[in-house]
Amino acid sequence: MAERTIDIRLLGPDDHAVVIAAQGIFDNRPIPDQTHDFLASDREFLWLAFYDCEVAGFVSATSILHPDKLPHLFVNELETREGFRRLGIATRLMRTVQEYGKMNGLWPIWVAAEGDDAQAIAFYRSLGDMKERGATVFEWE
Repeated sequence: MAERTIDIRLLGPDDHAVVIAAQGIFDNRPIPDQTHDFLASDREFLWLAFYDCEVAGFVSATSILHPDKLPHLFVNELETREGFRRLGIATRLMRTVQEYGKMNGLWPIWVAAEGDDAQAIAFYRSLGDMKERGATVFEWE
């Protein structure tokens, strides 16, 4: 039996069609102009995970700038499709973001998980090398 592979790919400006083809992995259908701008930005990042050439997950991040701090990365969203969970894909995605951040001076990296999202909290804790900080998130809708 052939070994299955997980490939992680950082998308760029020429990958608009890849995002549109992978639309089922996102919460909503990608908005064409916004997708174009996101992929063309030097501050927005989107990695897709392919499991045997099928889109299995993604992670997106944004480089955050402050006048008094060096740039760092905020992880916007991490998703692994149903049927591809518990295969190490999310861990590989997060390790890829960490490696990219370290190599490109985008450090520290941070992510927020909603307080009632026990699965996400358990996953981030399982990475073992993060510092957990208490936070309250407010959102205007």
